Amino acid sequence: MSYFSQSNKQAFRNPWVVGWLLLLLVVLLVNFGMITTAFMTSPGLVKEDYYEQGKDYERTVLQLIEARQRLGWKVNLDAGVVKVGVPALLEVRVSGKTGEAVAGLSGYLQVYRPSDKKQDMVVSVTEVEPGVYHARYTVLLKGVWDLLLTMEQGTDQYTVEQRVHAGE
Repeated sequence: MSYFSQSNKQAFRNPWVVGWLLLLLVVLLVNFGMITTAFMTSPGLVKEDYYEQGKDYERTVLQLIEARQRLGWKVNLDAGVVKVGVPALLEVRVSGKTGEAVAGLSGYLQVYRPSDKKQDMVVSVTEVEPGVYHARYTVLLKGVWDLLLTMEQGTDQYTVEQRVHAGE
């Protein structure tokens, strides 16, 4: 009788028993690796104060809709081509109800990486001519990014968003 065969009656010398134990070990190692990866990397999809924001969500949305209707601005975003590691320019054109340029606004651009909170950034928007605003930002990872632009005039806010894909 050989040391390692199916006919061996000792459990740890039977290839079926050893195979099942190795399979169980592989499954446990893979699960341990996935759990470790989940704890060490943060997807950034959860907001810190989600409960407080959720309580006021409806009121916030209604205020944004009311401000949009009252202001009547038309906001056009031109993100152009976004490349990794290359400064990108977001051009914003804001016009009023009758098509006139809306000047004197302040604002900021939030650049979100949906899969990595550590890559998020906020940049200011500057007016380059009446009704035309620029925001410069640099993304460091290729893939999907969300641009959330907020323009302000006094206490009024106008928010618009656009999704861009960064390539190499």
